[in-house]
Amino acid sequence: MTSEAILTVEAYFEALGARDMERILSRFAPDATWTIPGDPALTPWAGHRTGPKDIEQSLTAFFAAVDPLVFELQTMVEADGRVLVPGRYASRFRPSGQVLESEMILRFTVADGLITDYRVFEDSLGITRTCLGEPLTTAPA
Repeated sequence: MTSEAILTVEAYFEALGARDMERILSRFAPDATWTIPGDPALTPWAGHRTGPKDIEQSLTAFFAAVDPLVFELQTMVEADGRVLVPGRYASRFRPSGQVLESEMILRFTVADGLITDYRVFEDSLGITRTCLGEPLTTAPA
């Protein structure tokens, strides 16, 4: 049987895939935290945010700058309301036009059917370099 936490995360991914901001934000608690590594001055969707308004700003910047090419999730694992989601992606970054392929792990904390904390673990330096059109110094994952 699938846990409530995993069902909540699956609903988030469904809304994210449709880029349906209202449905995305409805999955978050009013005081939810949202953390994406990186310097917001270089990648505007990065940084630590709190609450739906800040999360919306991050997502709006992300949607404006990134064209997803591949987004594959592996098996979600849940323990005590924490859901870990490993996966991989390939994205084209505007305005550089460069593509980055990378692995990631997403961590969600869910309580009472709402996401209370979201954290991304990914190649933030690779993202910044690709976004800015700089060459990558390492081979893609």
